[in-house]
Amino acid sequence: MSNEATITELLELAIAAEKATEKLYRGLEAKFAHHQEVADFWGKYAAEEAGHVQWLERLRDTSNPKQLSAPADPIKLKDARKVLQFSVENTLKEVKNLEDAYQLVNDLENSETYAILEFLITNFSQEETRSFLRSQLNDHIAKLTTGFPTQFRSAIRRRAVEALE
Repeated sequence: MSNEATITELLELAIAAEKATEKLYRGLEAKFAHHQEVADFWGKYAAEEAGHVQWLERLRDTSNPKQLSAPADPIKLKDARKVLQFSVENTLKEVKNLEDAYQLVNDLENSETYAILEFLITNFSQEETRSFLRSQLNDHIAKLTTGFPTQFRSAIRRRAVEALE
């Protein structure tokens, strides 16, 4: 038996990363509860992360054992482990204003997590759903710039909105 990490481990790491990201967005929702439109935005992002978790769990549950036991890409595994090294609680403590939150999310959504999901979509989803899933993922990432509340699209305005403790 090989000690090589498998696709199952990669999927489990991706699921854990999406759950952590959902928790982060719920924390941002609470930190900006005094600006309902912003809180709602973070709440919708959190709900989308929950949807990513469901998709990954469905992918895991419907993949055949041979696929799941296949060796995982070591770089993707390393990236997935790296994503999970951050502490949601400590990260939330560092958010002092809306600009901090915005930049945090921008960095997070354009990080290794995206690459891992893209890898899983490309290699393990059904061909007929691949373009739909990719479109959903790209729309999710783009919402930060296209769907963020209009009055807070400027960095100057975001810096003026303090986060609740």
